Amino acid sequence: MRRSVRAGRETLAYTLMQTGRSSVELRVLPTEIRLFTPCSYPLRRADAYVAAHADWIREAQSRFEAYAGRERAAFPMTDGMAVPLEGELYTLRLRPAARRSEAIENGEIILSGGELDPDSVSERLRACLIRRATERLNARVEHYVPLIGRRPGRVTVRDQRTKWGSCSTLGNVNFNWKLIMAPPEALDYVVIHELCHLYEFNHSDRFWQRVGRYQRDYAHWRDFLRSGWNHPFG
Repeated sequence: MRRSVRAGRETLAYTLMQTGRSSVELRVLPTEIRLFTPCSYPLRRADAYVAAHADWIREAQSRFEAYAGRERAAFPMTDGMAVPLEGELYTLRLRPAARRSEAIENGEIILSGGELDPDSVSERLRACLIRRATERLNARVEHYVPLIGRRPGRVTVRDQRTKWGSCSTLGNVNFNWKLIMAPPEALDYVVIHELCHLYEFNHSDRFWQRVGRYQRDYAHWRDFLRSGWNHPFG
């Protein structure tokens, strides 16, 4: 439910998400403010809660804006920009053309035709990398399924901000498409990790022993992904 509330001279628009939870949680995302409340939580109290946290919301938004500014400076989405892909640095090439197309070949990511302004390039580059990630992740799942001995119910590639992968109690696994920019060993670590959850739905010693059977240096790649390595999509 979309709502808005006055906070001083500013109007804060937010999304109210009423669920079966028993607590109230406010989240500030790069493009949205979300308030999670119990289903019975009064709308006036929801508005008042957001208004009371206006300063905190502005501080969080300022941090996102500063981060986005640093990312734009590091990755301007212009011809010649370096793009990490499967552990290597590829060169982004922007080519005016009558027909729009995307290609990855010979160490280059080539975007031809269509709009070539930074915002459009970012969107097209993201779509190109998501396609590559979907192909690679599905291939690596198929590689490891017979080795590990369990097949997931469904494999989904998503745009996630905080997780590299997840496994549901139904046996479905999800992967973050940004893994395609990491070295192949890091992508394999996440695939192995989630498939091992089909045996151990926890992070016990027994779980990590199982992961170690298929990747001895998994701890290195786990730490790599936790390190906040730099890439164009945060």
